[in-house]
Amino acid sequence: MSERRPSAGTPGHARRPLGATGLSVSPLGFGCYRVDDTTPEHRAALEAALRSGCNLIDTSTNYTDGGSERLVGEVLTRCGRDGLPPRDGVVVVSKIGYVQGQNLRLALERERAGTPFPEMVRYMDGCWHCIHPEFLRDQLTRSLERLRLEALDVCLLHNPEYFLSDAAHRGGGSGGGGGDLERRRDEFYRRVTAAFAFFEEAVRQGVIRFYGISSNTAVAAPDDEEATSVGRMLRAAEAAGGPGHHFRVLQVPMNLIESGGALVQNTSVRGDRTALQAAADGGLAVLINRPLNAIVGHRLLRLADPPPSFASPGRSGETAPAAVARVMDPLLPEARRPESLSRKALWTVASTPGVTCVLVGMRQVSYVEDAMGIAAWPPLPDPLAVYRAFT
Repeated sequence: MSERRPSAGTPGHARRPLGATGLSVSPLGFGCYRVDDTTPEHRAALEAALRSGCNLIDTSTNYTDGGSERLVGEVLTRCGRDGLPPRDGVVVVSKIGYVQGQNLRLALERERAGTPFPEMVRYMDGCWHCIHPEFLRDQLTRSLERLRLEALDVCLLHNPEYFLSDAAHRGGGSGGGGGDLERRRDEFYRRVTAAFAFFEEAVRQGVIRFYGISSNTAVAAPDDEEATSVGRMLRAAEAAGGPGHHFRVLQVPMNLIESGGALVQNTSVRGDRTALQAAADGGLAVLINRPLNAIVGHRLLRLADPPPSFASPGRSGETAPAAVARVMDPLLPEARRPESLSRKALWTVASTPGVTCVLVGMRQVSYVEDAMGIAAWPPLPDPLAVYRAFT
């Protein structure tokens, strides 16, 4: 596989090293969770983001049942034309793990034929999960076809903690681990190690360049039954690929309200390092998802100014976004306080030590214009103070 040069960057938009990969990326990435290949607005937004200096695209095999990857593939074929950057200036990340939609139908067909995918986690009706090498091999082939790529820059295991979640709910899990938490965790990392070994072979074959994990629970408290550990992920990578392994990217959720990645010490031998610190120690790039969607209890709080017609004040007469801005504004430079809440929230996360790239769901050109406006801003001096204000 030919070597890719580090992305050059667009004037006015700083690039950051993508961990120890030799690549560099924009501080904001295009998150493809809700985009598809049938909506012209989504294509226009992705192209606008690339023209604005965004050079990392994050998608997954299950996003819009493959439509997200197909859109990315279509746009990539036009790279180098119409103001779009060349293909070798764009970093493409995709993820494997969810068994939904067409993948669930495939899994059911294989079960009826007597050749099921091994180690399938049947989490709930309509949503299974699998990281067994046989499933990864099948899905990587399909992903590359949709993306129209010979090689994927970064392939991530997509929320592998479903095994731990299922085990916690069932009191023992699907096919391994037993009822004891440590035995469950040992089984989980055995599965992760096997998946990493598959990825190492995929690197040798030239179909991926680097790999990693997207885990919602890598930022959880260490006593959480579903928590994952960056330290143990790194040890799994060493077991799979030796000291020269290609585990180089971690993806976790973080926003103003959910700041565990920056504040919760949950990993290392003594449990005295945060996920961001442990990732930095291990040479991992960190991609942040859900920077504008905070989950508070069982409620979603959108960290963006609502359209005037949708702004509904609470009992105090103050909207939730206004309340968020009231807490954080005194901690920001005065010149930035009039900016939109979404920009201030993204700026805080992008300024956090250890964060490489913040993934934003920029499904509309207006979202692109709002988000990419912060790309050239200097870092916020003390983002941790903003997080602590909400704890």
